[in-house]
Amino acid sequence: MYDLLSNHIARHVTLSELDQQTFFAALKPVKLRRHQYLLQEGMVCRHDHFVIKGGVRQYEVDNKGHEKVIHFGFQDWWITDRYSWLTGSPSIYNIQALEDSELLQIDKDTLDQLFINIPRLERYFHIVLQHTFAYWQERILVLQKPAMERYLHFRKLYGHLEQRLSQQHIASYLGITRESLSRLRNQSAQRGS
Repeated sequence: MYDLLSNHIARHVTLSELDQQTFFAALKPVKLRRHQYLLQEGMVCRHDHFVIKGGVRQYEVDNKGHEKVIHFGFQDWWITDRYSWLTGSPSIYNIQALEDSELLQIDKDTLDQLFINIPRLERYFHIVLQHTFAYWQERILVLQKPAMERYLHFRKLYGHLEQRLSQQHIASYLGITRESLSRLRNQSAQRGS
C-alpha cells in the first residue's frame, strides 16, 4: 500500500528508512465506495489525502445548483481543500469518489509535528505544493482559452484517464455543456488530434 507513496516521495527527496516509517505510521488508510464523499461543502477539511487506487473529483455547486468540477485526483496524486485545511474555515468544495478508491490521509496537526521532526518531509511537501501551485496557475490560464484549446489541454493532462470519467464531469471541468464536448471530440477526431 505504501510503495506508491514511497516512490512518489523518492522522486523529490530522500527520506531515511526510519523517517519514512515514522511518516507512514502517521497515515490512516481510507476506503471510499463510488459516489462516497471524502469532504462535503460546509465541513472543515482536516486531512490531506494521497490517492493509492481509484479516483476522486473536487467540485463546487454554484447558486444555480450546477456542479463545477475544478480538479480530479487519481492514483499517485495528493488532494485536499487546501484553503479550508490551512485556515480551518468551512469548505466550499465537495470531494467525491468517482470509483471505488483507496487513499492515505493525514491530519494537519500531525503533519505539522512531522515537519519539525523530519525536515526532509517538509521539503517534500514544499515541492508538492510548488507543483500544485504551477498546476493552478496553468489551469487559470487554460480556462481563459477557447473551448477546443481547453479540451486539448484536458486530453494532454488527463487523456489516459478520459475513459474513466463521465462526459458530464469532463464537460463541467472544461466549463462547457455535454453537447459542446461531443462536438469538440468529433472535431478533434476529424483533425486527428
